[in-house]
Amino acid sequence: MNREPKPGYYSIIQYCPDLGRQEAANVGVLVFCPDLHFLQAKVERSNSRIIRFFGKVGHDWKRINSFKQGIVNRLETESSNIRTKDDLKRFIDSRANLIQISDPKPMTITEPTKDLDELFAEFFGSREPKRDGGSLKRKFLESARVAGIERKIKTDITVRVPVMNRDVEIPFGFQNGRFNLITPVRFESKNIDQSFRTACKYGVEGRSLYESDQSDLGKLQLVVLAKFRTDDQETVDTVRRVFDDGKVKLYKSIELPILLDEIRRNGKEFSNL
Repeated sequence: MNREPKPGYYSIIQYCPDLGRQEAANVGVLVFCPDLHFLQAKVERSNSRIIRFFGKVGHDWKRINSFKQGIVNRLETESSNIRTKDDLKRFIDSRANLIQISDPKPMTITEPTKDLDELFAEFFGSREPKRDGGSLKRKFLESARVAGIERKIKTDITVRVPVMNRDVEIPFGFQNGRFNLITPVRFESKNIDQSFRTACKYGVEGRSLYESDQSDLGKLQLVVLAKFRTDDQETVDTVRRVFDDGKVKLYKSIELPILLDEIRRNGKEFSNL
């Protein structure tokens, strides 16, 4: 059963062998939704990230695994006492061992357990089940609704791309001086050449749209909400370079709250909605 979207928070769980140096390897995530009284964490079973960051030698793996599972159990035990973001921050600040938790960041919660699984997959790869291709669009709509900015978003937009001399369908848009055309795109291929070709397609479209002035919408800006494979910084950097050249704004899917905040602060309401 679908729930009404609720505001929530996520934090990254990290292994930090030397608190003074503040170097850490991500090992899990937690999701917190005060309105639904939901607080759960999920950690990686393997220690491959710790090995990648800090090597194989000098670690007490039994102790580390105990600490990782311990934070999951501790959050479950403490969930009845953690009712607000401030409660969660106090719990985080009390951490003093090798497992640390990052400051909470905002997210939208629809189905808490599913959202936790998706966030875990976002950070730790494809060992979790992949969601359907429409999940980015659905997540954007749900998040916009819970943020109360639906009147600032136009849907199902058709624009002509001059360089291609044809119309394209764009799912979302908002106005902030330029009309921003928002389209979700997945860059999850392991073949960076394929991701590069996809980026070039949107880069060419984006520059053509940026340089055009369509009478009904005015000046345009293409905005891509992109899903990348976890830890694939090479693809992120490649896509960003192409998009910068094409005047395309890039938001990673994990940066959706930043995009929503931009719409909330600077977007104009559409009187015909």
